[in-house]
Amino acid sequence: MQADNERFMPSRAVLSSLAAFVREGLRPRSALARAIVAVLVIKLFAVTGMMVFQVYADRSAVADAAGVSHRLGPTSPP
Repeated sequence: MQADNERFMPSRAVLSSLAAFVREGLRPRSALARAIVAVLVIKLFAVTGMMVFQVYADRSAVADAAGVSHRLGPTSPP
């Protein structure tokens, strides 16, 4: 039974440090920490917006065989 508890100790340490990180992010104590949190939130919104745009934008490229062969050149050496 003791071996099972020791196996989960690293995950508890990671979870507790992650919880402390989130707790500090929710209640920043200094002006610099508040500014950092604000910038990170803005970046999170920007990245999320870009992901949504990429998913819903119709980005299907149309390429014909002649155009591809022109760009790539001959397929066999001369």
